[in-house]
Amino acid sequence: MIRTAIAAAFLASSSLALAQQDTAGTADMAEAANMAGERVGTQQMVFETGIEGAAHASFLRGLALLHNFEYSRAAEAFRTSQAADPDFVMAYWGEAMTHNHPLWERQDRDAALAALAKLAPTPDARREKARGKREAQWLDAVETLFGTAGGGEPKERRDHLYLEKMRALLASDPADIDARAFTGLAILGTSHGGRQIPIYMEAAGLLEPGFITHQRHPGILHYLIHSYDDPAHAPLGERQAQRYAQVAPDAGHAQHMVSHIFHALGDWDASEAANINAVAVVDRQRIARGQQPAFCGHYNEWLAYALLQQGKDASTIVEGCREEAIEAIARGSDRRLGFGAASSYGSIALWNGAATGKWPEPMTIEGGGFLLARFDLATARLLANRDDATAIAPALDDLRSLAKEIGRVMASEDSLNTYVEPWMARQVAQGEALLALASGRTEEALSMLNIAGEAEKALPEVFGPPPMAMPSYELLGLQLLELGREEEAAQAFENALAFAPGRKVSLEGLEMARAD
Repeated sequence: MIRTAIAAAFLASSSLALAQQDTAGTADMAEAANMAGERVGTQQMVFETGIEGAAHASFLRGLALLHNFEYSRAAEAFRTSQAADPDFVMAYWGEAMTHNHPLWERQDRDAALAALAKLAPTPDARREKARGKREAQWLDAVETLFGTAGGGEPKERRDHLYLEKMRALLASDPADIDARAFTGLAILGTSHGGRQIPIYMEAAGLLEPGFITHQRHPGILHYLIHSYDDPAHAPLGERQAQRYAQVAPDAGHAQHMVSHIFHALGDWDASEAANINAVAVVDRQRIARGQQPAFCGHYNEWLAYALLQQGKDASTIVEGCREEAIEAIARGSDRRLGFGAASSYGSIALWNGAATGKWPEPMTIEGGGFLLARFDLATARLLANRDDATAIAPALDDLRSLAKEIGRVMASEDSLNTYVEPWMARQVAQGEALLALASGRTEEALSMLNIAGEAEKALPEVFGPPPMAMPSYELLGLQLLELGREEEAAQAFENALAFAPGRKVSLEGLEMARAD
């Protein structure tokens, strides 16, 4: 098995690290913690808690992890702080905050309220435990963010109310770097339905003064990278990308996050290196828990994409993730959408097919689950057979029915997600254009592909690999090249590269179109 060899390699490197620690002898506790995987930016935390000892130390570690979006590890640290000081309000604030993922359009309100309830059962009772005005402000903000169980304002409204609280908290002490960082994140969290450039630039404007004074603060670095990770603004984020991975070498998300800037710049070598580091961090943690390294997952997806854009071989990731997807499908899922290994494989396999022409083999998925993987595999069938109307038609029918079913399930399983459905609709529209093309309706199909490309361009800017395996402008360029219409093809490829910079297929197509 592929994973066995990699596990052995990681175990060997881990053993070497432990041996080095043993021979050091005089290493202090901080260095020992670093070698144990604790270098997450804790030393940059200057939050004044008013307490000392284990509760303070665990809180600062949790705070650094929270800024790094290492949510499960942060929650564990905050619970350790609670155990050391059961009346420490901010430890409960921190655990509740680990259940709010604004940039991922996710929030577990019930879990957050349960974390706060451990401090005291009601907001009034919790407020009485605040040690001073400042702590009361932080608590008031998180109470506003999550509201009350079973009623109150909808999430979108609570996001704005929470931002008002954070603005007031920052205004009362503009030098509080964590207040500035979380206020910037709160601004980003009000960009519902995808990236809205004015909101992202407002967040950047608030965060930039924090970068001047705290150039290695993980939250400031992280949230500025998010503010700038689109092609137009990515050059502004290079300053933060140069620092962030160094600040938190044991946070997988920090290692990956710098690739957001490299990706937007089309710097695939740097993106590859960043995601290799991110995967290595996560796999070391998996091995420490007695698990195998993984080939699926967000960081592996970005790594595969970066490899493919350089013309490198990503087959090890593709094949390894397929194994994991098959195992996940065999285990079944209590979520019909099937986020996880199967959906991850769908993305990786599609990008590999678009770059190499090696489309995935069919995969048996019984029952009604794993809808996202089914949609991706139907897309692969459509793209792999785009010259054959008899093969496209049933694949397109599957896409249409799956898109409707995913929309219904999304409302119950992932109702805060506004990202998936618009792009599924665009994939269906592209499939309709390809069916027209394969059916001999060439000019109609070219017009449909152009309209599809315009519609994709009109959706909110995305960070990372394009949601569609082959953007419609790219497909349009390829078809125009086949027809000998080089000037039109060049324009289509330029449009594709504005949408997804640095894509190998579009770059090569543009070069061919301009060859004469």
